[in-house]
Amino acid sequence: VHFPDLKQELLTAAMKTFYDVRNLPGLKKKPSTSELLDWLKLLVAEDIPLEALQSKDDKVAVPPLVGALLKNEQDVTLFEKLVFMQRHNR
Repeated sequence: VHFPDLKQELLTAAMKTFYDVRNLPGLKKKPSTSELLDWLKLLVAEDIPLEALQSKDDKVAVPPLVGALLKNEQDVTLFEKLVFMQRHNR
């Protein structure tokens, strides 16, 4: 699959986010290449800026359109809990 309009910096940031999500403990189904490609398509289609993937702000700890990477509702709930805990532990 080719993404001619995808900038290298955005791809690098997206890959880092993908692996961060993939390595979360407790996921029932880790995101695969299929989810990555779908997510990249959404990022490009929605014109998500690079900064949205690189934000270190706790209020923006959830990557944009992250639901496209998570395969089921249990994983979405787990992800939301982990983000909530991260925000309140700092």
